[in-house]
Amino acid sequence: MDTGASCKISAFQATVADRRLSALEAENHHLRALLSEASRQADAEAERNARLGRIVVSERGASRIEARRIVAEAVRLRAEAESTVEHCRRDLARGAARLAGAEELNAQLRASEEFNRRILWTTTDFVKVLDLDGRLITVSENGPAVLGVETFAGLVGRAWIDFWSAPDSRAGIRDALDAARAGRPCRFQAVLNAGAAPTWWDIAVTPIDGADGRPERILAVSRDITDLKRNEARQTLLMQELAHRVKNTLALVQAVATQTLRNAPSLEEAGRALDARLVALAQAHDVLVQGAWSSASLSGLVAGAVALHGDGVPGRFTVSGPDLTLAAGQGLTLALMLHELATNAAKYGALSTGAGRVAISWAIDETEPDARLRFRWEEIGGPPVAPPTRTGFGTRLIARCLSHDFGGAVALRFPPTGAVLTLEAPLASVVAA
Repeated sequence: MDTGASCKISAFQATVADRRLSALEAENHHLRALLSEASRQADAEAERNARLGRIVVSERGASRIEARRIVAEAVRLRAEAESTVEHCRRDLARGAARLAGAEELNAQLRASEEFNRRILWTTTDFVKVLDLDGRLITVSENGPAVLGVETFAGLVGRAWIDFWSAPDSRAGIRDALDAARAGRPCRFQAVLNAGAAPTWWDIAVTPIDGADGRPERILAVSRDITDLKRNEARQTLLMQELAHRVKNTLALVQAVATQTLRNAPSLEEAGRALDARLVALAQAHDVLVQGAWSSASLSGLVAGAVALHGDGVPGRFTVSGPDLTLAAGQGLTLALMLHELATNAAKYGALSTGAGRVAISWAIDETEPDARLRFRWEEIGGPPVAPPTRTGFGTRLIARCLSHDFGGAVALRFPPTGAVLTLEAPLASVVAA
């Protein structure tokens, strides 16, 4: 190859080499730049990692401190929780004890209320609780029947005073309510016209104080005293009747004494006769006492006469007849009549001898429209009897008093066999009402 060509080839190769060297240098420069950038980024990353490490270390320490704080706080909270739980347990125990005590107290209260309710419902008294205006709040079980209504609903809310119509009773209730509002108890009696017949009540009104010590309710307890009032009225009537009977008895004693003294042959005889007649009256009064001074037993009057004049000899008297209850006036008259008949029989008739006897009998005849009493005194076995020549006290007593008091027919005969007295009177005018 020639030199020129070689030179051209060498020049070309040199050019190519230069170009490759330039490219390599450029590539080297680029790589250095990349390496530098990578180194810078590595340094930055290392710095960042260092910072992160420091942060991690710092956070780790802080976390340990926070963890210890959290643990300590948890321990404290647990201790507080355990203390709270223990307090709650104790509170629950105390609450359970209080609840048990409250339940026991409630049970006792319910038992007491039930006991009071049974007392309220079973008492024969009429119990009421009123408000301060005098209106019914509650009443005992007998309340509707006492006040004449059908149900409790007809009572609650109504004014108590409206059930009382008698002016004196209303005034008593009004005064009692005023006293209760003022804090004073009161007691009075009143008549209630709520049923078929009036009833009397003894009423105690008492204030019920509230927590402030002032009356907030009114308690009224009424007790039925109708029977007591009736007994008082009956006793008053009996006392009046007794006074009347005593006056009549004294008048009868005065009449007996006057007639005895007028017809007696001597004072001694008058004294003996008057004494015997007063004894007969006393025995009749004994029979009257058994009948509360309003009646006398016919059998009792006859038994008294027999005991007084029978001398204890069996068979001197034979007695037969049903027992009847005579009115007081008729009983006294019959007692005196029996005494006079027995006295005359002892002096002049069947009882003056040992063989004589007296038959006393009575019966009720119902064959007529109005029943009638038939009474008979008959002397048997004595000396022959003749009619009296003069009218004595006994005869006048029989003729006047028997016919007047018994309202019937009286006959006194003197056949030879002995005196016979018969009495016939309407039964209605003889027996006690």
